[in-house]
This record gives sequence, structure tokens and C-alpha cells, in this order.
Amino acid sequence: MTAPSKYWTMQIISASRGENHQLKDGYKSITINQAQEFFKRQFPELAGKLILSSAENRLIQVTAWNKFRSATDIYERALAGLCLRCYISQTIVIACKKIPHTSKAGVEKLFSYTDLLAFVLNDDSKQLVILDGEGQTQLILNPDGTTQPLAKGGEFFSVEILRTFDPNLSSGESLRNWTWRLTQQHQKLKLFLWEFGVRTPSDWGLLCKRIPQSLEPHFQPGDREIVEVFHAVYRRDRRRSNQKGRCCEPTPEQLQEMLHLLQQRKIPVSSLKELIVHFKRIAEILRQDLLCRKTGSPKTIPTEIYDSSTNDYVPNPELFLYNDPAPEEVEFNQLKEKCNALFERVLYQAIAEVLSQHLEYLSKSKGYKSFAQKFYEGLQLYYQENKSLGEIAKLWGIPWCKARRIFQLENLLDKVKERTVEKLIEELTQWPHSSKLVTISQDPDSLKNFADAIRDYAHEKTFKDSYA
Repeated sequence: MTAPSKYWTMQIISASRGENHQLKDGYKSITINQAQEFFKRQFPELAGKLILSSAENRLIQVTAWNKFRSATDIYERALAGLCLRCYISQTIVIACKKIPHTSKAGVEKLFSYTDLLAFVLNDDSKQLVILDGEGQTQLILNPDGTTQPLAKGGEFFSVEILRTFDPNLSSGESLRNWTWRLTQQHQKLKLFLWEFGVRTPSDWGLLCKRIPQSLEPHFQPGDREIVEVFHAVYRRDRRRSNQKGRCCEPTPEQLQEMLHLLQQRKIPVSSLKELIVHFKRIAEILRQDLLCRKTGSPKTIPTEIYDSSTNDYVPNPELFLYNDPAPEEVEFNQLKEKCNALFERVLYQAIAEVLSQHLEYLSKSKGYKSFAQKFYEGLQLYYQENKSLGEIAKLWGIPWCKARRIFQLENLLDKVKERTVEKLIEELTQWPHSSKLVTISQDPDSLKNFADAIRDYAHEKTFKDSYA
């Protein structure tokens, strides 16, 4: 049920504060006269109604949206958008109010919906706003008719919702539903909720994902096999049934099949109950890693936890069994993860550069020019079909020594390795999250030691096997 006034009443962050300087209600309603006057001009037969029907509400949204995106008069575009911004603000508040109550029990005691409003209710109605010609950039419409882009990071979330909304699509999604969805998907709001363990992926969704190699030290013997059999059974059945959305708990039949596969692999898991305990434990490792990567904060343990029996916070009993890692250890682990994430991309870039240079060398060489076009084919024969240089030379009708000079495999490998190390160092020393690397990059001796360490890392990671 929608009242016409929702198109000229905006919910904005309230400046009124109560005890302890906290927001009393979090927001307040204000009437936007410009929006009300525009609405009455555009929809005179609807402005006086108490309640709009669904069809009338949709007519208003489609008409106002089309004017916002394509009206000839720039002020008409801005005012149509202002009416829709008012409507959107109502839905944002409702969405924020419902989040604590639709999350796990007890979470509403950890934070209030007013804590969420600051992330998504940033429209104060004071500016008329339109989009640029490409419909991408938010522009403030000045009184003299000129426009200026909003500062980066200061864009209105309500206008972003309008920018991505299209009522003319075949799905016919309402502006209310679209606002609801984007509010809950707002990146900063999601990260805030993740800090409380709210709306993180389910255990089963986490276990469906590829396991980062960097987490191996946190796993127990047999954990890798446990995840593999979960993938083999659960992901297989999910693909077969074309399931979408949140991952549900495995069925007893699936768990039984997983247990049987583990027993075949001689992994000591004796019951379904024990198997689920292992799954939950591994999923928590993955959840903490995901939270760390999304928020940029290392895994921590709270000093106090909420006790539902007393409705109060009590000292965390695990705290005395837990030692926070030293800052150097945290930074080292972050650096290691950064290396692992960068390595494959940097390696492929280095290979492409070195092969391109070698191909250019062959093309300009009098003796080997005719083999330039065959070079990539020869690499495939050597690396993918495991043919020796002698066999390739025979196929090409040339002596083995000439094939060796064409490919220069050891030389190419050395160049790829050195270029990979160079690119890794370039990327890492520009990484903004490490004060240690900034210091290293400014000290020649430290930089040399760092380069040696990266060279050893690259050698162990890939090139050790290549030289074997």
C-alpha cells in the first residue's frame, strides 16, 4: 500500500542526538516542496488519493523514471528523479529495519538498524541531481542550469539505485524490490554485517568453493580429502539438479556417500555426526579467511562474547588459550597471500613478453626467419605433446643443433624467471598495505635481500620443476 506522499517525503539522517550523543531515531521525515509541486503537475488525478493501487504506483514509477532518464527539460529530469529519490528513501529505511530481525537470533542486540542507515541513507535532498549523457555519472544541477559531477565517493545511493533500475525490462521488477535488493547488497553495509557474522555464506556454500592453497597450514591431516569428497558429491548433485541460491544442508544420502568415499581413501571418519563436525570446523576456517580478505582485517578473537542466558557480555573463555600473531607474522602471511594471488598472472605476463621478444628475434634473423611462424607450434610439440628437440628437428627436417638454437629453451626459461621476479617485485613494492615493503624499496641492501627471497620463492613455486 503506497500513499502519494511517499513521492515528496524524504527520509534523511537525523541530526538530533540524545544521551551519549547517539542518534535518537536515526532518521527523520521531511517534506520536499519541489517534489510535491512536480508530482501534482504530472499526476493531478493521483496526488489527492489516500492510497495508490499497484497499477497506479507502477505508472508513476515508469513515467517518472523515463522523464529522469530522457526528458528534454533538464529541470524536469532532476525533479522526476527527486520524486523517485523520496520513494527510495522510504524503502531503504524499511530494509535496514528488517535486517537485524531477519538475521540470526540475538544479533539485534549487537547493532541497531540505525547503525546501517549511515551506509545507505546519504541523500539529504538539498541537491537536484541528474545523470550524464551516458547515464553513468551523477551530476549536480546548479540554479543557473550548469552541472558539475559529484565528488568521487560522495555519490547518492538513491541515485545509484535509479541509475541501475529499468522498469521497462521484461522482468518488470518494481522500484521497491530493486531498492530492497541493492540496499542489502551494498558493499559497505555487507562488510559491517560480516563483522558480526551476519549474512556470510552458509557453511555448505563456503565448502563448495575452491580452497586457497594459503590455508593449508590451518588444515588438519585429511581435511583436503574431506573437502574433495564434498565437492565430488555435493557439487555434482547441485549441478545435476540445476540448483540456484543458498546452499542447503547435504541430505543423509549425500553424507553417507561422502563417508563411504572417505573410508575408501582410508580417512579416519567413523560416523555422519563426526563428518558434519569436520565440515563445520573447515567451513569456519574458510569463513574467517573470507572475512579477512573482504574487510582487510586479519582474523581476531573478541575479548568478550554475548551470553544469551544473562543478556550480557562476558569474558571470552577462549581468549586465554589464544595468542594474537605478532604484527610481523600477520604482515608476512599477508605478503605470502599477495604473492600467491599475483604469481600466476605475473608469470603469464612474463611468458608472453619473453616469447614475443624471441619471436621478433627469429623474424629478424636471416638463418631462422623461416621458423618464426613455426615457433609456437614447436613449443606445443615440446611442452604439450612431450616430444624431444630431436623429434621436432626430425619433423622439421633440420639438424638437432639447429632446433636447439631456434628454441634456446634454457635461455628462454631464465628470461621468463627473471622477468617474473622483476614484475613481482614491482607489484609488491607498490603494495599500499605494507609499511615494511615501503622501507625495503628505499634501502638498496634490503631490496637486494628481498629480491633474492622473491627469486627463491618463484623458483620453488614453478621453476624448480621446469629446470628438472
